Amino acid sequence: MIQVRRYAPDGAHTEQAVDGAITVGRGTDNSIQLPGLLVALHHLRLSPAGMRVQLECLSPAGVIVNGLPAERTAELLPGDELRVGGHRIRVSLDNAGSGLMLEVHEQDAQGGATAQGTLTSLEAAGWRMRRASLIGAAAVLVLLLLLPLVLRALPLPSWLGNWIPTERLWSSGEISAAHKHFGVQCSSCHESLFVPVRDRSCLDCHAALAQHGDDPQALALAGLDTQRCASCHFEHGDAHAVLPQHPGICVDCHEDPEDFAALASTAAVSDFAASHPPFRVTVTTVRDGQPQTSRSLLAEGVQDNSALIYPHDLHLDPKGVRGPDGPEVLLCGDCHEPGRGEVGFQPLRFEPHCQRCHQLDVTVGALPYRLPHGDSDAVRALLESAAGMPAATPPPEPQDGDRRRPGERAQRGDGASALDEIDEVFERRVCAKCHEIDQAQDRAAAVRAPMLRKTWMPMARFTHAPHEWVPCASCHAATVSSDSVDLLLPQIETCRLCHGGVESSAQIQSTCIDCHRFHQAEALTMSKFMGQLADGQTLEMGQ
Repeated sequence: MIQVRRYAPDGAHTEQAVDGAITVGRGTDNSIQLPGLLVALHHLRLSPAGMRVQLECLSPAGVIVNGLPAERTAELLPGDELRVGGHRIRVSLDNAGSGLMLEVHEQDAQGGATAQGTLTSLEAAGWRMRRASLIGAAAVLVLLLLLPLVLRALPLPSWLGNWIPTERLWSSGEISAAHKHFGVQCSSCHESLFVPVRDRSCLDCHAALAQHGDDPQALALAGLDTQRCASCHFEHGDAHAVLPQHPGICVDCHEDPEDFAALASTAAVSDFAASHPPFRVTVTTVRDGQPQTSRSLLAEGVQDNSALIYPHDLHLDPKGVRGPDGPEVLLCGDCHEPGRGEVGFQPLRFEPHCQRCHQLDVTVGALPYRLPHGDSDAVRALLESAAGMPAATPPPEPQDGDRRRPGERAQRGDGASALDEIDEVFERRVCAKCHEIDQAQDRAAAVRAPMLRKTWMPMARFTHAPHEWVPCASCHAATVSSDSVDLLLPQIETCRLCHGGVESSAQIQSTCIDCHRFHQAEALTMSKFMGQLADGQTLEMGQ
């Protein structure tokens, strides 16, 4: 229990006893509600602990303790004073001296002094500002407007601009990092005085940039044909202002997709934590022997058929797997190497990732051979040629209990025909260990071509670099997967354990462009809104 004594700006005060933790903020659900835009909806949490108060700051704006910026958490003693948006909260003892009290001195709505001070004016203090104000206004007009206009027409040396007023004084803020190499030349973007930057100035450099979509008609339906580049890409903000990051620029349309014909097939989204649809994935399925691409909800347990046979749990056995030099313990990073820019992974290839353990050594016609990888016709031609050679002394059979690698001959009793022996290499001994085999009746057995996807979420962009400190198993259940069709991707609930919305204070604030690119076009460039193909041909609306 702690006493709260609150002083209003007019000097009146009230008291109440509060049990448990006390929240301070602008919201009406707080124990102590304080007005003012400098106060967050939920700014502080004060928890009494004996004769001390535990402070927890909930707002990025922070809090001042005894005149100095405080850490996110602190321990307060009687006599300590907090400042929140101009309001003062002092920790003291109650009237009996046996408990704690919080004295809240509220600032008035205009940000003026409280009842402890008196209001005063410049005129009452003997200052007459009319003449000084007129002189100052005239000086600003001459030095910052007229003089730069005159000097703009004169050929002045560049070093002189550091000492006299020039048009550079008109800059409204910092140039973004991407434009700093020419940002000192205002005319690079501002072609005419007092005229907003035209789109053609942007396209002088960005003509080859990908357009906002491949369908010009959809771009028009989305209203992009009536927008300027500067409607979304703001300059003179900070080092990264030209790249829109706030989700408002996306959810203005995607919050109500039914209002836009181009978004009719998309789900509503406004915030990652509160309103984002479950993840959808693009996978490969096989129907009637033919691979097909489909999009499905990840939550429905969808599978991806890559035509490979790869049990993750076997290869990630903590006891190790049989390697060329003895048991080896494999890790995810042994095969999955980060791709360029840490986005995605490099393609898996047989030679660097598999060949050390799977060397494709076989014995055909009593002679040893090492098969080539990736060409079923070449493998069959080699085996047919080897089967026609005269038989030599067979190699020794492995002892009981010995493990065999793919390709090593097992004890089979009576000899088989050459054709059976070749089919056995494809269907049982070697290829079928890792690949699905196409056994159509009208042709010989062959390896089904692998169908590996670069990404299962083509509309998203995920970077592993910021997640390097997180164990792979936290998001990917590879250690319990025995089938390569398992799609080892996390559900949206897993991402929400760490990532929240843009207003989140307890989780990582996540915006739309953290995972999605706006420029998604592959065929169209920014050279014209109508669209221009990569080979220079124009594409008109409706085509």
